[in-house]
Amino acid sequence: MRLPAEGTGPLCKQETLTPGCHNGSLMRERFTVSPRTYAYVAQAAMAILVLIVFSGAAVRTSGSGLGCPDWPDCRGTFLPAFEKHTWMEYSNRLLSSVVGVVCIAAGLLAFQRRPFRRDIVRPALVLPVGVLAEGALGAAAVAFDLEWPVVIAHYLLSLSLLLAATLIVWRLRTEPDDPGPANDQWVVRGARALTVYGGLIIVLGTLATAAGPHAGGAGTGDVVERLSAFGPHTLVKLIKLHGHLAAAMGVGAVALWFFARLRHATADLQRTLTALCVLLAVQGALGLWQYHTQLPATIVWVHSSIPAVLWALLVWNWLAAGRPVPAEQLAGAGSSRAVTAV
Repeated sequence: MRLPAEGTGPLCKQETLTPGCHNGSLMRERFTVSPRTYAYVAQAAMAILVLIVFSGAAVRTSGSGLGCPDWPDCRGTFLPAFEKHTWMEYSNRLLSSVVGVVCIAAGLLAFQRRPFRRDIVRPALVLPVGVLAEGALGAAAVAFDLEWPVVIAHYLLSLSLLLAATLIVWRLRTEPDDPGPANDQWVVRGARALTVYGGLIIVLGTLATAAGPHAGGAGTGDVVERLSAFGPHTLVKLIKLHGHLAAAMGVGAVALWFFARLRHATADLQRTLTALCVLLAVQGALGLWQYHTQLPATIVWVHSSIPAVLWALLVWNWLAAGRPVPAEQLAGAGSSRAVTAV
């Protein structure tokens, strides 16, 4: 697909058509989206992709995963009778429809934004394609009675879409020719390592949840197979492994926060690292709470939902770190700015 150049393209007058200009071009140019409007759409996509993770986790921890045993309708109708577990699941499906509308809008309107931004097209296209895949995985989760590999794939795909939406929102903050932030090379490497490590911790957390008691079928009396790779002690082993590695992540985040301040990192990166440290502390406290109170559903719901916010922050952390620059070069640039100011 050939894309129009940034801010260019022939305009067609209604009265006379110039050579190479067609009515289709006229229609496309009439329907355009302003930068502010598209930014709102992208931000809405980012927010609702976080919200759907909270909603899906609520369905699972309330035992309502098979409240609608068929798909796409529910119990043979699109307006099922009111019953707690049925409507817990059906409400999540309705919210998923809103997610689909917003993500498809974000994907299609990227082509109608004026001036056109080539750098947002690829992540924007991920959104409509991804929500279609999410619908297929949602149907598969019901068809396969909430088998844990399908549920994990459903969860991780949501985080992949959130990555794309976060990338769009980040890029819209500046012009395409902006060089972007730059930080000390070791700060940048640390920030990127933290993001990758955090992603692995989130994946490990989904495995621990897959071995836990909240499979999604308790409210409807359905028995759902759990992850049991290490026999009867699988859950305890995965919780401890996840907990210890997550604690190491928290320590690493705090160390990086101090190091970033010492190296005079950009304000954006310092704010992101601060938010990460606070959220990791909250998540750690919730993890200990749920472990020592026999995994109550409400605490597990919050603990399994927060990674959506955490992942958005981790992606933002990578982007805010920017380009790696040697410390001497940064110091030289700072001195030049100071001399210029004088």
